[in-house]
Amino acid sequence: KSPMMHSAAVEEIQTVLAALHFYPNKKAKNFVIDSYYGPKTADAVRRYQLMNGLKADGIYGPATKAKLEALLK
Repeated sequence: KSPMMHSAAVEEIQTVLAALHFYPNKKAKNFVIDSYYGPKTADAVRRYQLMNGLKADGIYGPATKAKLEALLK
């Protein structure tokens, strides 16, 4: 939303989504990871949610976090 959240936690989310091929831009240096939870991050989260049977709202909430953490174990 506005203003965009900026934090190390967002960078971590973007990094994990990039490793799973959900975060753009695959051809750009560092996948354009910028630590801001903006439209690109929300879209990547939404696509991840759609592919994993979660409510596709683009919000990195408890259910999305749990599913991602389980996948990474």
